[in-house]
Amino acid sequence: MVFENPAALWLLPVALALTAVLGLWGWLAKAGAARLFGLDLRRLAWRHVEKHVLAALLLALVVLALAWPVLPSAARIERREGEVALLVDVTASMGARRSLDEPTMLERTKPLLHDIVDRMEALGGVRISLLGCTNMARSHVPFVGQEDYSYLRASIDRVLAVNSTPGQGTSLGQPVVEAIDKFTPGEPAKLIVLLSDGEAFVGVSRGVQGCERSAIEEAVSRATAQGVKVITVGVGERNGALAPVYGPEGEFSGEYAQLHGEDLRFYLVEDGLRELAARTGGRYFAERDRAALSNYVAQNLANTTMVEVGEERRADRPIADWFLLAALPLWALLAQRHLV
Repeated sequence: MVFENPAALWLLPVALALTAVLGLWGWLAKAGAARLFGLDLRRLAWRHVEKHVLAALLLALVVLALAWPVLPSAARIERREGEVALLVDVTASMGARRSLDEPTMLERTKPLLHDIVDRMEALGGVRISLLGCTNMARSHVPFVGQEDYSYLRASIDRVLAVNSTPGQGTSLGQPVVEAIDKFTPGEPAKLIVLLSDGEAFVGVSRGVQGCERSAIEEAVSRATAQGVKVITVGVGERNGALAPVYGPEGEFSGEYAQLHGEDLRFYLVEDGLRELAARTGGRYFAERDRAALSNYVAQNLANTTMVEVGEERRADRPIADWFLLAALPLWALLAQRHLV
């Protein structure tokens, strides 16, 4: 136990001395009155001593509380290790939005990404990368440690954009295959977090076609062999959303992305995302499951270890209230037996 306001402890001898002086002065006055009226001095002496001992203890507890005692916490924190690849769909479909006043699907992924980075920062030993994907995966930020998380956060906000990765169409399998190759050999835990609307496009054909099925099978096989879990997150609208077309100055052109002369509506397709996660030992999350997502990522990193931290990381627990609570029964007893 240490005191954060040790100067208040000087009041302790003052309070005890004052109690002793008042007790002696009061006893002399009582003794004189007892002799005058023939009272039992032994009974008076016991009650007098009892009262001033209670008062001294009460004052001592109040002074100790004013000195603000604290208990140092255990100087150990939780630490997890591993690598997390944030793989984000940046195809044209992620530029769709429910209305012109609402964020695009890609913009809706960014709070989830920041949640994951914040959660990993609390664990201390996690390396994170950021990749955009179309029918391929390209790195926006290579694996970085905690000291470069600020750069990672800035890249999420400023670099991650629709078409920030080259390529044609949308694939779920091939970007995962390419992301697997970027992990550091020997890492104790390897996780891919894939955020997408889940709708595959090969040319102008929608859905999982033959080549996309082959890519998914290869992704599952490679992930299983190399111990990589794929966690998938569906971001989009089941009823579909349109992708506005903007002019060179960023103004809405009045048109939407089209296919064969008709407005192209993009849908949230969860089946492929669920399959990819389940077959690699991961889990599928809906966009609304933000807290559960970051917690699940943390739980699937390497086994928890405990590490010593420096004094600057210690968190002391104030216990002044303990002394004040201990003073309450003394005050009640003093009031009941000697002040009434």
